[in-house]
Amino acid sequence: MAKKKFNPEDVIGKPYKRGLLPYGGSVTMGKISFAVSEEEHLEKMKRLRLIHS
Repeated sequence: MAKKKFNPEDVIGKPYKRGLLPYGGSVTMGKISFAVSEEEHLEKMKRLRLIHS
């Protein structure tokens, strides 16, 4: 069975629970206010690897 792709728009505004932000984000007053997509996360990690290599 294929794993469902993470969509940041699906979690914004929901109460925060552990595991809802697999790639990072922000929580304000107990609700998710910002979430990072897998693509954004991978791009950032690629840039960081270039800096540290």
